[in-house]
Amino acid sequence: MDSAEKNSAFEKRLKRQVIGKPHRFLAVVPLGFEKTFVREMDFLRRENVENQGTNSLDIKIAGDGKVEFTAKLVDAWKVVAYSRIANRILMHIADFKAENFRELEKKAAEIPWELFLTTNHQPLTTIHVTCKHSRLYHSDAVAERLQKVIEGGSLPLAAAPAGSSATPSAGAPRNAPKSEEIVLPQNLYVTLIDDRCTLWLDLAGEELYKRGHERFVNDAPLKETIAAAILQEAFNAAILTTNHQPLITLIDPMSGSGTFSLEAAYMAHGLIPGKCRDFALKHQPAFKPATWDFLIRRETRDERREKGNNILKIITSDISERAVEIIQHNVECCPLADIAPSANAPTISPQLRDFFSYTAKEIADLCGESAPVIVLNPPYGKRLDFDAPKLYTQIGKKLAELARELAPLGKQLTVANLAPKDDSRPGSKYTCTANLLHECPALDPQQNSDAKNIVTSHGGLSLNAIIARI
Repeated sequence: MDSAEKNSAFEKRLKRQVIGKPHRFLAVVPLGFEKTFVREMDFLRRENVENQGTNSLDIKIAGDGKVEFTAKLVDAWKVVAYSRIANRILMHIADFKAENFRELEKKAAEIPWELFLTTNHQPLTTIHVTCKHSRLYHSDAVAERLQKVIEGGSLPLAAAPAGSSATPSAGAPRNAPKSEEIVLPQNLYVTLIDDRCTLWLDLAGEELYKRGHERFVNDAPLKETIAAAILQEAFNAAILTTNHQPLITLIDPMSGSGTFSLEAAYMAHGLIPGKCRDFALKHQPAFKPATWDFLIRRETRDERREKGNNILKIITSDISERAVEIIQHNVECCPLADIAPSANAPTISPQLRDFFSYTAKEIADLCGESAPVIVLNPPYGKRLDFDAPKLYTQIGKKLAELARELAPLGKQLTVANLAPKDDSRPGSKYTCTANLLHECPALDPQQNSDAKNIVTSHGGLSLNAIIARI
């Protein structure tokens, strides 16, 4: 069989086994925002109904921070490109029972790896293994066996212990490309639970919170994916009691590195989060550049459906001069800098200002006919040495005051506030959330049906994302 025939046969296998049939996918999302991601997936549901006359997406919450869905590969590419919330999108490769290494190697050797991993110009693939309640309990040994199996097909791999980063190990493989040709590493995630081995291929490469452009950060920066999820929840709360989508003025008065403001501006301008960066899927055998370009060019129609593009203004400020300089730098280095100013889309002009200096009258004047939404990510006091519970007491008082004074002005305030989970140990005085809710009871879901508390985590800290109309 000549080269052309081999290529044709390979393309047919790709279309039949990878591109043309549905697969299971696993979205890894910020803890607590699984339902937010499911709502974000609605644009795919609607598009499938419009184009195919059926909803072929089967979406379900699989566990803490995990959402499974069944779709074709191109639909998964859309999620990678468009999702503001997902951190990773994993494609199911295989699952099988493996009680010993012989079974593991035999079953792994039956997988057509050439359909998922490229042999030429392929960087090291990192294998992440998690073992629970299985006879094969040594994650490094499992990764080593899988490495040997895939290397048998001339695919260079680097084993990584469970929980390690997705950075390729040192040392170039025998068929490594030149430095200027290096592409994103391919990550393989393996779970062995109750002697059942499941393999997932990462479509993103680097985590999706990385938007693909330079960004300076302040102390304890918030991930873009968490910020986007909180914004979507806040915008959803702001329109709950109306029959239409009102215009929104977003106030980000403790902006830090400007993550909330930047994500809101991307939504308002209809910028696809994955447009400016590379993905592992682009270096996998099934990738079709023309198909990808077509998906990206459809941004106008798809983004028009997204909550957040009704943002009228974005008010960005911080008490720190360094933070204001960082935000200005980030605005100048992000895709917003390439967009011509428009009367219909907000800009970001960070100001040096204390949150506590804002008045209800000023907020009402800034908003005009739009609805005010305040987002707050105050310091937590665990990495920075200061009296955090006192700060959250002051924030609670200020929010209660603003809500009370805005009501006669015909404004109802929507608040999204991140607060660290309280220390429940006897005698502990670390009570940030309790102090916040005590001073502003309208933020407490037990006292306000328009409030919700989403328990999440960031940087190893357990947080409460409190979102409410007050």
